[in-house]
Amino acid sequence: MLRIGLKDIPLNNFALDILKETEWFVKDKNYTSVILGSENLFNAPKREFFTSDGYLKKIMDMGTNHNGFPEVLCGYSFGMGNLRFVNQESIEEKAEIVSENLQNSIRLLSTNFCLKRNALFCVYPPGGYISWHNNANASAYNFIFTWSETGDGCFEYWNPDSKEIITIPDVKGWQCKAGYFGNYEQDKRTWCYHSANTDCLRMTVAFTLSRDEMALGMQDMIIEDICA
Repeated sequence: MLRIGLKDIPLNNFALDILKETEWFVKDKNYTSVILGSENLFNAPKREFFTSDGYLKKIMDMGTNHNGFPEVLCGYSFGMGNLRFVNQESIEEKAEIVSENLQNSIRLLSTNFCLKRNALFCVYPPGGYISWHNNANASAYNFIFTWSETGDGCFEYWNPDSKEIITIPDVKGWQCKAGYFGNYEQDKRTWCYHSANTDCLRMTVAFTLSRDEMALGMQDMIIEDICA
């Protein structure tokens, strides 16, 4: 049985204490040591366009021609495979600390929450956003952990049953969403189109499990462990 849409998970103290360890990245602007992605598109008109209903329709109309990736991510990405620092020579010591903390944070979350693969580790500055996309290229059961400085942001996804955009407002501090991203070989109802934007500092750390029924059971077990 596939999970349609995303479930908002209230977090217990066990989960919050572990997630707090990752807040280092937003302290003292540590996140600015890496390059701001899509810096040329970091402005209000572009944000409004790439997170608009019209752009969502454009992506949905592409069908399987959409590769699943977001076209735009205006944020500081800490992806392990493409970690790019502002100036490697001038911040060599800081780069080493950031890399070490990143690995330690991912290991801490993976181990304590029994998660398989880190799919996203990103800090969005005020005005940051990620454009509508569906991650059909990375189909899996997933967890999306979000920290927000003031709660002035949101996550949006397309509900295939009600045929409307569902908005999940950010809250100050940590929150979690769990769901499933389907691929193009599956029912269209599993294609989870989503985007996010913020007017305050925001951090997202996402993990994926796998696509099989065992992963669905694992997701439910993890939810039970971290849910308040």
